[in-house]
Amino acid sequence: MKLNKIHQDLKEAYKEKKQVYLSLGFEFENKNEIERCVNIFRSGYWSVAPFAFESYNSFAIKLVPNNKLFNSQIVAKSNVDFWTVSPNLSSFITMSWLRFLNDIDIINEEIKEKWELLEKLSLPYREYTDNLDSLNFLKEYISRKENLIYFENPSDHYTKVYLDFWNHYYNTLQQKEYVQLMSLMIENESYLPDFEIKDYGIWNTRVYNAIGHRAYNLIDIETEKKENHFWQSFIQPHGFDSTEVDFDFIPYATSSSFQLGGVISKFKPELGYFSKMSNHPLYEVGQILSKNKSTYNGNAHIEAAKTIDEELKDPIMAWDALVSAGYWSGVNIGSPNMNAWKAAIDLSEKHGWTEINEVLVDQLEFYNHYKDKI
Repeated sequence: MKLNKIHQDLKEAYKEKKQVYLSLGFEFENKNEIERCVNIFRSGYWSVAPFAFESYNSFAIKLVPNNKLFNSQIVAKSNVDFWTVSPNLSSFITMSWLRFLNDIDIINEEIKEKWELLEKLSLPYREYTDNLDSLNFLKEYISRKENLIYFENPSDHYTKVYLDFWNHYYNTLQQKEYVQLMSLMIENESYLPDFEIKDYGIWNTRVYNAIGHRAYNLIDIETEKKENHFWQSFIQPHGFDSTEVDFDFIPYATSSSFQLGGVISKFKPELGYFSKMSNHPLYEVGQILSKNKSTYNGNAHIEAAKTIDEELKDPIMAWDALVSAGYWSGVNIGSPNMNAWKAAIDLSEKHGWTEINEVLVDQLEFYNHYKDKI
């Protein structure tokens, strides 16, 4: 039984290939893949399409309404939340190596010395994603003599390497604005930007999580002046690109439940905050979470999503609410919220998100088939 079409296609393309893991750093067929995928869904993440695996991380396409699967960001998960590792499927092979470019021995022994094998074994993938040139930047970058200092002194230069790759493979205005804003916040731990809703592309959730977390930790600013920052963080899809107090460009796995704790605490009814948002369907969700964050099952998010779609005519926000419903059910109950999953199937069908709908239906069948066998 297939997990999803992209995973099935890549497994088929590599079924006769040897040394895939050693060359690419991941594989499309893993001896524990059924268990790993079932556990991803049990964690509440029906909103991703797993397709590749390594020793600890599982890689998946984040399902994003109005985006083609091939153009959607790639996320990774080990023990806690998913975090973004690549802007799209075609750049994933190179971007998966990015985390190792802080080790000169890996660069020399695993990339440079084995380059021909990497090119050979990556060819089916590059053909499948219709980007034969996707390795070019990696090859050129590690070959430049002037870049040697970055690899030999990663503690001083790895952030530059990281951003060089992201700026190349996600060469957009959103990337530039993301780097500019995060730079200001990283360099000045007391800096909080004026509230402004902007489109940071695939970094939206990470940016607003960082802003919300920064606002919470600046105790010298009254809560009323930070409500918009908190709200924008709260309405993001929970379970992705969380941040901690000392956030940086280099992401690390952390928990939305932990990160959002401070923001959620501000929803306590007796505090009287968020009066300007009190008519929004997600306002009540925040109040419910503030009372029972550790037992919340996501149901209030499902009700809010229905109202957001039908009355506010905002299907994207409705989708995000359903994703959050899945997350909280996984965190607290240890199983997916099936009503949220089915509501997402209905929402994707209603709004013509055909690829997403196909993934959701296939993976629901996969989960129902294997859930009692794992």
